[in-house]
Amino acid sequence: MTNSERNWLGAVPWESVVSLNKALCQAQKLEPLHNAKGFSAAQRLWEASVSKKLSLRAVIEVCHETFELAPFTFNNGNTFAALARTLLEEPLKQISPVEAQIVRTTVCHYIVDLIGAKELQQVLRHFEAKLVSLPVEKKVEAAPIASSLPQEQRA
Repeated sequence: MTNSERNWLGAVPWESVVSLNKALCQAQKLEPLHNAKGFSAAQRLWEASVSKKLSLRAVIEVCHETFELAPFTFNNGNTFAALARTLLEEPLKQISPVEAQIVRTTVCHYIVDLIGAKELQQVLRHFEAKLVSLPVEKKVEAAPIASSLPQEQRA
């Protein structure tokens, strides 16, 4: 799965990313504000990636790089971590809940700079054999993602 390429972001246009951030902010009664410079650069990066076939590692990098551009004032990390969790939902159904949580947590921590590339690669390599098939492409919706966030990640 980590080397297989597919159009991971095809169903996630930039407007969906902005909508997700807005939903996360509204859930916390925060104004969904953008950082002008980072927002434009992040939008360009994301839109350039939407039509590309990417490996899992490459799509994680897109989420990480977009996070680093800090397009959103509030819930910037939560936005991109939630997107990654949603993209991983189907392939992670193939492994045990504990293993799925390890992969989700590792990917999200990498996206928001809590761990490095080496740790991410070790976890992805460890579970690669179990994650053999790719998920069916589906549209990403903002509301279900926001409501599925654990309480500690909504803060």
